[in-house]
Amino acid sequence: MNNDKIKERKENMKRVTLKEIGKQLNLSPGTISKALNDSHEISAETKKMILAYTQKINYIPNFSAKSLKTGRSNTLAIIVPFISSSFFFDFYEEISLTLSKTNYQLILLQTFNDEKKEKEALELCVQSNIDGIIISPVKNDSSLSLLMYIMDQICPIIIFDRINHQLDTFKIGIQNNKVIYQATEEMIKNGRKNIILLLCKDIGGNASRIKGYRDALFNCSIPYNEQNIVEISYSSPKDDIDEELERKISGLLSSSQPPDALLSTTDTLSLKVLHILNKLAVKIPENMNLIGFSNTPFANSLNPSLTTITQPTRLMADKSVELLLEMLKKRNKKNYFEFETYFLDCKIEHRKSTSVFPG
Repeated sequence: MNNDKIKERKENMKRVTLKEIGKQLNLSPGTISKALNDSHEISAETKKMILAYTQKINYIPNFSAKSLKTGRSNTLAIIVPFISSSFFFDFYEEISLTLSKTNYQLILLQTFNDEKKEKEALELCVQSNIDGIIISPVKNDSSLSLLMYIMDQICPIIIFDRINHQLDTFKIGIQNNKVIYQATEEMIKNGRKNIILLLCKDIGGNASRIKGYRDALFNCSIPYNEQNIVEISYSSPKDDIDEELERKISGLLSSSQPPDALLSTTDTLSLKVLHILNKLAVKIPENMNLIGFSNTPFANSLNPSLTTITQPTRLMADKSVELLLEMLKKRNKKNYFEFETYFLDCKIEHRKSTSVFPG
């Protein structure tokens, strides 16, 4: 790149004020501001002219100054345990796409399933004058007092996925009980009787998942065995849990009554379990049916292809944004809303890791 182009780029990157833009276009700073915020007070022709000029000079709005003046940042935050999860990544992407059609910016924060990091993320939202938060909490009562303060004094909050949290607000989740019941029942119909339920420890939806699992066993006259509930503790998909997971699975396989089916409830565990079963030369689906909770786009490419419970990320994202924007419109009417919890249906994507009869 030659020196002239470098100089031009540096000039374009300098912060330009509304006053300077107005001076160039013979318009007031107020008119420029209203046009950039798509105000109905400004004609379409004037908006078009201003937009063309700001694009030409690579104008970047000063959101900090705007926030100080209006008390709003036009920025929303999404807080997730970890973005490396295919579910949370898909959810974030859907939120981003939806908000791209609005005037709101979006920032992403991760807690890594750590309550201290969750608190830090929420404090950053307060310091940054965030207008609204969409969060999947670490635990059912994590950061409760801080969330209550933010909800009452700072901005609206939507809870998604881990909806057993005690905060009183809108919550969007899935029918955990129902879909685990369906998956367990399906394995039983496939001739399986000794089914392992694999969980990530301390996740809010675990109680509902265990209930669905137990109800399916009971209705099919299969005794419940507490040893078949296996919990693994991890704070990130990158955690080294392979050794612990392999040890537990090996122990189950060498028991007097080895499992003939396994139902995994997170995408991280689902992929790791498939790898471990292949490593241990367990024949899938002949000797072991496997269903995973996963939104991974690679499920068809795995060996064997993985039957999965797929969560409706687009519907969850759309509903979260819809409710948050509605709360922002009514931000001065604290008693306007009757908060609800929305339970969305999942679907089971059938692939080669499940079969009709064992053996």
